[in-house]
Order: sequence, then structure tokens, then C-alpha cells
Amino acid sequence: MGTCVLSPVSMPEVKGVNRNPRAASIKGMRIATVDNTKPNFITFLDKIEELLLSKYEVAAVHRYRKPGRTEGVAQEIIDDIKKNQCDVVITGLGD
Repeated sequence: MGTCVLSPVSMPEVKGVNRNPRAASIKGMRIATVDNTKPNFITFLDKIEELLLSKYEVAAVHRYRKPGRTEGVAQEIIDDIKKNQCDVVITGLGD
């Protein structure tokens, strides 16, 4: 009887990724920002909001804040983002 060697290595199955088409511009869009409560993140969002309104001419910036850095976004925040018909959401991870 011959020797049989089994390889534990396999090739991953590659599947296509469906992405939403990118807008040509964010001018006139409604943007939501979600503060992740990490140190200095609110300073970052202040600058982002200033740029979005002055340079990119978005219609509005709606600001939200997570209850804590280890918690997910509350359903009420998600519902409010939908209610305000925000086109884009900006948040951050990491320090």
C-alpha cells in the first residue's frame, strides 16, 4: 500500500463583491457623523464637518454620539439617521 499525503492547504473561494455606485459629488447630500467617544475624535469630526459644509457644499451634517466606545451604535441612532435621510455616514475605529 502506498503513502497518502493530504495537504491542509486549500485555495479560498473568491466571490464577487457588489458595491453601490459612487456618486460623482457629495454636494447637496446629507451626512451623518457618529462620534465613537475616543479621545480627540470629536475634534476630528469638527474639522470634517467644517470641510464638508464649506468645501464640499453638503446640505447638512447630522451629528450623533455612541453611548460608549465599546458599544455598538444604538438602534435609535440608526433610526434617526434613516429619518433624516442621510446619504453618507462617517464614523471611525481605532485610536
